[in-house]
Amino acid sequence: MIRFNAVSKSYPNGTTAVDDLSLELAEGGITVLVGPSGCGKTTTLRMINRMVEPTSGTVSLRGRDIREVHAPELRRGIGYVIQHAGLFPHRTILDNIATVPLLLGWSRKKARARAAELLELVGLPEEMAKRYPNQLSGGQQQRVGVARALGADPPVLLMDEPFSAVDPIVRAELQAEFIRLQKELHKTIVFVTHDIDEAIKLGDNIAVFRTGGKLAQFDTPEQLLAHPADDFVAGFVGQDRGIRRLSFVKAGEVPLRDGPVLTATTPVAQARAAAEAWLLVVDDGRRPLGWAPAAELPASGTLADASLVPLGHTFSLVGDSARAALDSALLSPARLAVGVDADGAVVGVADAQELSAVAAAEVGEPAANAEKADGDDR
Repeated sequence: MIRFNAVSKSYPNGTTAVDDLSLELAEGGITVLVGPSGCGKTTTLRMINRMVEPTSGTVSLRGRDIREVHAPELRRGIGYVIQHAGLFPHRTILDNIATVPLLLGWSRKKARARAAELLELVGLPEEMAKRYPNQLSGGQQQRVGVARALGADPPVLLMDEPFSAVDPIVRAELQAEFIRLQKELHKTIVFVTHDIDEAIKLGDNIAVFRTGGKLAQFDTPEQLLAHPADDFVAGFVGQDRGIRRLSFVKAGEVPLRDGPVLTATTPVAQARAAAEAWLLVVDDGRRPLGWAPAAELPASGTLADASLVPLGHTFSLVGDSARAALDSALLSPARLAVGVDADGAVVGVADAQELSAVAAAEVGEPAANAEKADGDDR
């Protein structure tokens, strides 16, 4: 556990970076520090490894005041990942990862063996071991930065906006890899970001700071979205928090209806009798084939003779969230989300209005307001 007890950090010019912070960060979880620029989140992070010394108050790690530990010794037991990886350009990737184990007195053979393990752990191929940082992409360098921070298997990992310098696609990949690693390693992680979506996606708990270094709210992502402490937090989280809140609702809890689901062998005359603008055509196993616009059905035959419009994408009742369902509805040509089971068979459909009502119910807002929200995915 990491504990801040009445911690403040002020500078000679009168600037207060952190103001009377009291906070407990759970062991084995991810705590995300988020807030606008200049709110003290990076200063807070750096006080944990004594790169910044507090003006007053105490920071303790597993019950011990960190000032009792020699700073270099403390830092060797805490992994640290920064925005641009900070790799040594003259060292190979393998030797970059082996840096801390070598500082701790490991033999070169043992340190390099550990580095090779970590290279695989962060999803990089073995042949990259002999390359240099300038031969890697930005996303690959960030993976190496994470591997290096894990070199001596530290219990604590500090991450200062580690994914902000890469493009959105690579960033999403790194976030997914980070979640996978944490499920395996169970480190105590303190993660700084200015991106509330990243905070919600990654954090077990989120600390929202306001300008001046004051803690505005400390809560789980779900509670932060459902119950912001004040107008500042609500504004920082964003007006679409109802949509974000759907990320915490399991797709299996979404109310579905039967809808216009017909097999390809259904006669066109019977399909017309359904009086639906769009018909979802499925095979004999109820796996979706596509949408058939009722206005463009052939004069006779079966739905197998109809020209089908691509489905868009389905959402799974096993593993997906209600937010994925809303995204499916908004991208569907029929404006209907198609829910499928683990075998890909259609269970039912829901429209954006029905899914927006779920969002409204989750945050206690009128459904009419929720219906105005756009369907960006988590």
